[in-house]
Parts: sequence; structure tokens; C-alpha cells
Amino acid sequence: MNLEAIKFDDDLEMSVFIPEQEASIRLVLSDELALADEVMANDYKEKIIHMLRLSAYWYELAEKRIFSELSMMGQLMAIYLLSEQTSSDFIFGLLFRVDAEVEHGRGMKISIEGMPIIDYGDADRAFC
Repeated sequence: MNLEAIKFDDDLEMSVFIPEQEASIRLVLSDELALADEVMANDYKEKIIHMLRLSAYWYELAEKRIFSELSMMGQLMAIYLLSEQTSSDFIFGLLFRVDAEVEHGRGMKISIEGMPIIDYGDADRAFC
């Protein structure tokens, strides 16, 4: 993926692919960010590309967390971008569909710095 490929639609979404999953994933820019009304800088686009390139790490981390609770894997449905352009840390949320919790799913927030899961729970943890 290159900088020019980072183009969000009017709903602040775009489709992306990662090697860990065959289906496309929604990449969503939180409408609560000032960034939703700003021109996205190339530095921020580079953070997005970097985060996607690290998918092998965070995807495995997320799957292990879900499996430790539910003894099953989930399907990644969306990645939420939760940090402003000016933030020093880059935090993103992952929304998973899980058969055991179809109604609620599972969500988590991860910091790109060291990859800790900083919040975990029902699906809304991915974007709230």
C-alpha cells in the first residue's frame, strides 16, 4: 500500500486487506476526531501503512486474547483509527465478529508503541 491508496469515502471508511484474513476489512476514521474534518497529512498516512504492515503482530495478539476468553477465533470486521494527527501515540481499535458473541462481538484498542492491548471487551471497545 502507498500513500495515494489511503483515500477515505464520505463515510470516513475504506477497504483494506491484510495477509491474515482473506476478506476485506473496513478501515474507519473516527468521526469524533478533528482529523475527520482535516486534510490527512502524509505522516499520518505513513502511520496507517506502518500499522497495516505490522498486522502479523497485532492480529495474533488479538486472536490470542479472544481465544483466551472464548476458546474460539473471531473474524476481523473493522479497524478504527482513534488518534489525532498530532498525537505522539497511534492507537487503533479492532472489531471482531465472534460466533459465541454474535450480538456483542469483541473489540479492543491497541497502541502501536509496544503493542499493548489497552482496552478489551464488547465490540464498542474498538471505537468508544
